[in-house]
Amino acid sequence: MKTLRKNRRKSSETGVALLIALITLLLISGVAVAMIVASGSEGNLNGNYRSSSSSYYAAMAGIEEARGRLLPTNPNTISNAVYTAVDLNLQNYMAVGQAYYIYNGSGSVAAALAADPDTQYASEFGVAPLATPGTTSLSGTNASNIPGPMFRWVRVTPVTERSLGNVDVNGDGILNSAIPLYYDGSATPPAMVVPPFVGVVPQPSSSQNEVLEVTALAVLPDGTQKLLQYLVAPQTYNLNFPSALTLAGSVGVFQGASSNPYQVDGQDGSGSAPAVPGCSAPNPPQYKDAIGVSSATDATTVKSGIPANRLSHYTGGTGTTPTTTPDVKPVSLNSTLSSPASMDQLIADIRSNADAVVAPAAGGTYNFGGTGWPSGMSASNPKTIYVDGDFDLGPNTGYGLLVVTGNFHYHGNSGWNGVILVIGDGTTTFDGQGGGNGEFDGAIFVATTRDAAGNQLANFGTVNYDISGGGGNGVYYDSCWIRNVQKPPTYKVLSFREIAYSSN
Repeated sequence: MKTLRKNRRKSSETGVALLIALITLLLISGVAVAMIVASGSEGNLNGNYRSSSSSYYAAMAGIEEARGRLLPTNPNTISNAVYTAVDLNLQNYMAVGQAYYIYNGSGSVAAALAADPDTQYASEFGVAPLATPGTTSLSGTNASNIPGPMFRWVRVTPVTERSLGNVDVNGDGILNSAIPLYYDGSATPPAMVVPPFVGVVPQPSSSQNEVLEVTALAVLPDGTQKLLQYLVAPQTYNLNFPSALTLAGSVGVFQGASSNPYQVDGQDGSGSAPAVPGCSAPNPPQYKDAIGVSSATDATTVKSGIPANRLSHYTGGTGTTPTTTPDVKPVSLNSTLSSPASMDQLIADIRSNADAVVAPAAGGTYNFGGTGWPSGMSASNPKTIYVDGDFDLGPNTGYGLLVVTGNFHYHGNSGWNGVILVIGDGTTTFDGQGGGNGEFDGAIFVATTRDAAGNQLANFGTVNYDISGGGGNGVYYDSCWIRNVQKPPTYKVLSFREIAYSSN
């Protein structure tokens, strides 16, 4: 009887192990399915992230392509094609209603925009895109046949209060859609501004530069899209001169030229400089002072150094009004030129963006055209040159922005079109040697910012100017050449945003 009871207990437990195994297998299967689903979701997320990142960087590549090509120094610059209008200060700008496209691939811009329409343009400006905008086509591969960035197109346009998203920049209650906005980097704080204008033509100050909008669309093969936008403005050196020749700080010695042809003339464009495309001397004539100094005492020093029979050779004025000669006056300097500290910052910026940085051998003088001098300098291709030490221009004519940190020597046949900054070390002297027909058109600025040991001064030191040995034809203020040689070293990014894109 006992044996029979044992068998019944065993029979009642039959299949329990199988049931446990099945339940365990079911749980493991559920976990496996969940892991597979999670893995698939993670893969999809990673794929979406990769596509989003790829399209983002492709659009960024397009924006940076355009930002780089806006620089006039870029070998593939679009600057001349973008800036086609002339403001009331005879400075080129991009007019409202204009657009410029850079697009990838061959064919026409019409075909490119038909495939990927610029729907954002109408949203911003309230009108349809231009039928025939300016364009540049890019090859889809480089010289090594490596595919390039996958952006479709980049558009460059001016900015208005309307296109900015209906932002009333000047607070006048009007959302202007016809006047381009400018950026004033010298304002406190720096700000976007609506410049004065006549009709729809702006008249910005020398510290205001037009704001441009750079918009790029990228579309990947999987259909991922990204539309990004910069607002940019050219970063400039803000060189605004009050006179044809400016002597900052106290004047130690001034010896004017005795030759009859020599003039220092503040009338804008009164010299014989080569023409600057898109710019001409103002009419009626505009005037700056002939020689600007720091104080009345310095003005007296300069006048006493001008030969008595040459006083009438120093002419200038204010605005449209000429003044009596000799025109030598105390002047105010803008923030960029106002102190040794600001000047040192300026020339450091110029040095870092110069076409050539050259220096004489220890204790010597660097000569025009010496080792390291940039090639290709011409009236149509001015250069930026930084000479770290003494410099002798010789019987040559140069074009561009020239910085000399020591003594600047020139001769009767020496000439320059553009800007010369002589920022000395405590011994700055101009030496004019011999007669000739050399001429300086633009502006010359002289200041001593460091002592003999090379330490920065708190205030400008003493400057000396000696051209008593002759001097050539003289110095003539020329705003066209002053602007022409201030090539922006970069375009400052003012803002950045991503825009939802729809092809409809």
